[in-house]
Amino acid sequence: MVKYTKAFKIKVAEHYLTGRDGYQIMAEEFGIARERIREWSRLYERWGETIFDPSYTTHSPAFKLEVLNDMATNELSYIEAAIKYRISSPGMISNWRATYERKGTAGLVARPKGRAPMARRKKKDFEEMTEVEKLKERVEYLEMENAALKKLRALVQEENARRTGSRRK
Repeated sequence: MVKYTKAFKIKVAEHYLTGRDGYQIMAEEFGIARERIREWSRLYERWGETIFDPSYTTHSPAFKLEVLNDMATNELSYIEAAIKYRISSPGMISNWRATYERKGTAGLVARPKGRAPMARRKKKDFEEMTEVEKLKERVEYLEMENAALKKLRALVQEENARRTGSRRK
């Protein structure tokens, strides 16, 4: 979930760029950090409203490395690099740098998002199981099925008792 809406970021950036108030006064007025106002106003000034659109771009490891190398070569800050390369969050570059320092270029490769899929047992694995292992697996399955049926029966009895107004003793 996004902490600040696009409209709010635009409002803050435009307010600052009109020149009426400084970072400190606006930070107190809007209840946000001065650095955030500075970032938003500079990004908005350079790229316009579209910089605040949600982006689902996955940057390539080569691009991340290019940004980090440019920062090192030209002594750019995170915000300067974000403005130059049209990256909406300087914090993202900070994460790239920390990962690069810990894991090297292998750390810059994007990991798949979300939950890993459950491993399914292949038919081949089942065929390679011994007879005892197959029986143990079958018993485990039947025990789970039996427990589920017992719970269902208890729920049905409870529902019937609730309807009739009687209770178990």
